Amino acid sequence: MKTISVLALFLLFSTTLLAQKESSGTFWKPSPANYEVKRALEIEALPFVYLSQGYHVGVGYRLQKFRFRASIIDAGTFNSENSNDKFERFETKGTFGIFAGYNIWKNLETYVFVDRQVFDIKQKTTSETKQLTSVTPGLGISYQFFIGRYFYVQPGLHLYMRGSQEAKFSDNTTYSLSTVDFFPVVRFGVRPLKKF
Repeated sequence: MKTISVLALFLLFSTTLLAQKESSGTFWKPSPANYEVKRALEIEALPFVYLSQGYHVGVGYRLQKFRFRASIIDAGTFNSENSNDKFERFETKGTFGIFAGYNIWKNLETYVFVDRQVFDIKQKTTSETKQLTSVTPGLGISYQFFIGRYFYVQPGLHLYMRGSQEAKFSDNTTYSLSTVDFFPVVRFGVRPLKKF
């Protein structure tokens, strides 16, 4: 239900923006360029988590070349464990992050972030589940590809660096949370308010 509500709100809000006209230039090359914005509000989502029965919403504020953003995520049934075939790792409710970035060239942004990640760790053979919580700093780089003046697709790469943690299971197996994760991300976003 939450997923449908968030998607409906995002679509309703963004379709009203389609009726607005570009200030000047063309649809694909507006003038001034999107990266020349002085202030902007940005709303975005990771659409692929919706396919795994999860959700993600991020809200950001751009002040010239600086960008500050906060997000919440529940990755649903997406298994983010890629180094241990005996366990599955799901990022669940309660996960949120704060981000601070800087545009180094046009729409290319580098950023630092801190995520409070909540993981459900499931042992595949017994289906036993344990929960681990981690405060995880990281680094990111991404590029905003604008579609006209309002919409963008932002692929990027995240490097997560966390302290070591373990979960012990009833059959005496132990899961060790990876201390370094490297993940690609693709965010879809809309910039409803802006000032050049």
